[in-house]
Amino acid sequence: MRFIAVDLETANPRMSSVCQIGIVTFEDGREVSAEVRLVDPEDYFDPYNIKVHGITEEDVRGAPRFGELHSWLCQQTTGQTVACHTHFDRVALGRACRVGGLEPLPCNWLDTAQVTRRAWPQFAQCGYGLANIATYLGIEFRHHDALEDARTAGLILLRAIQETGFDVTNWVERCRRGISSGASVRRDGDGDGPLLGESIVFTGALQIARREAADLAHEGGAAVEAGVTKHTTMLVVGDQDIDKLAGHEKSSKHRKAETLIAKGQSLRILGEADFMAMCQA
Repeated sequence: MRFIAVDLETANPRMSSVCQIGIVTFEDGREVSAEVRLVDPEDYFDPYNIKVHGITEEDVRGAPRFGELHSWLCQQTTGQTVACHTHFDRVALGRACRVGGLEPLPCNWLDTAQVTRRAWPQFAQCGYGLANIATYLGIEFRHHDALEDARTAGLILLRAIQETGFDVTNWVERCRRGISSGASVRRDGDGDGPLLGESIVFTGALQIARREAADLAHEGGAAVEAGVTKHTTMLVVGDQDIDKLAGHEKSSKHRKAETLIAKGQSLRILGEADFMAMCQA
């Protein structure tokens, strides 16, 4: 039994702005190797991303660019089952590959948030955040460090394997089958798509109608809120607004989200194009 666990951090709301990659390999129920790499994202560092993970522009000065690490990533993941917690890391790596004109990673992806939903149904009531699940399972880790988050995703998968008797291949098949969900449950954001467990707010000028964006979020398994609250896990910002961030022209929702992030809330800010890519994952 072998699988790879992956996590990454980004420099700003653009998912392609990868600045750290963590990879942990598990074989026969134990960790056998772990690597972490800083990445020069060739993009700006948003102060609120820095507050989340602590990585700065100075830290990555002289680090390889994503394109220079692509062959290393392929060597690590080719033909392997790669676990990540939610689809964010999968989509972000795909976006970084696309921006760099590179081939996507040749692997089989497994979302440990979807594994959690099937292994421990009680999390439907309290959320599928990595820290929440780790606390329940007694896993101690330093959140928002790519290596520690990757390891934790791997340990969650190991616990699911141990408690259910399903191996990695079984879990890939079970997650691909999906879970039947009625309309009322889906309205509550408990679908089984790539946005499983997310509570989303939209702000700024979107290329699609706000109602259409909300429908896509629901179809992806997310709840949609009118405003940013303590329950919000994702703020989707119009791409044009993302481009203006250097000028600090931010909406009230955006500023409130940053305030909550500064207070420790697990809340991710991303652009509309990245949201659309998440929906299609």
